[in-house]
Amino acid sequence: MSRIESSPSSLQPAAIDTEQAASPRSSQASRAPVPAPAMTVEVFRGPESVARENLVVTGPRSGPRSGAGNGFDFAIGGMFPPRPMGNLAEQTKQMGLTVTQSQAAAASRVMGDSAIVDAYARTHLKGLDASPPIPGAPTSLTDYTSSIPGVPPRVAYEYFVRNPAAVFESADIVLRPATATLRDGARLFLEEKGIPPVWAPITVRLEPEANTVHITTLDGHPLRGTNRFLFEDDGQGGTRLRQYSAFQGSSPATSVGMALMDPIERQHAIWRSVHGHLHDTLRER
Repeated sequence: MSRIESSPSSLQPAAIDTEQAASPRSSQASRAPVPAPAMTVEVFRGPESVARENLVVTGPRSGPRSGAGNGFDFAIGGMFPPRPMGNLAEQTKQMGLTVTQSQAAAASRVMGDSAIVDAYARTHLKGLDASPPIPGAPTSLTDYTSSIPGVPPRVAYEYFVRNPAAVFESADIVLRPATATLRDGARLFLEEKGIPPVWAPITVRLEPEANTVHITTLDGHPLRGTNRFLFEDDGQGGTRLRQYSAFQGSSPATSVGMALMDPIERQHAIWRSVHGHLHDTLRER
């Protein structure tokens, strides 16, 4: 990584658009303006893209993917590390749900794929509300980008939507309940093994006409956040994948996690794997 001085840009802290899923371009942090030097942005430089011929997608490839040649980059802005937001009652509620869901994740890791686990997950998800970033509160922002040369945006979007299990398995994440295809309004847990294991609940909104997938966290997720995936035409018959991420801590558990491990680097690793899987799988077909 390197640090660069940036003029005001899409990574400025900003108010969160909870309906459209926050993007650094549309978000502005609620801080009183004060004279300050240009904002510092930390940028990761991935390997350069390599042009190749168009290939047809026929199905998923499971497991970790390297993403070599996809030009993966990310830049961060806003407030880092993320801090818990919300009043005491709200943070207490979120922490209680995080603990409960962590216990369920531990049981799921023991039981494995099970109709009982999936049934419990479906029932529990029904009682959770959306938990996006609180508008006006300090927010952490990340803009991820990568390329999929020779693969049209519609093909890449459809693969993501129709093969979510393979996409997230690339980052060692299991979907609960088992999910074959993402549907608009779907609710699911992203199960991650670890100490402790985590059930991170999300809801999905699809914009097929714009080749866009929105993900918003639900109650009990360690972070209050949104992710917006845009599959854009790169002007050369391929896809440029832009992912806008905005998040805050949801409870004191966030601060504990920051002290015991490095969840932000893990988050970067997850999305690096997802971008890599999309590139490698679609280019090989």
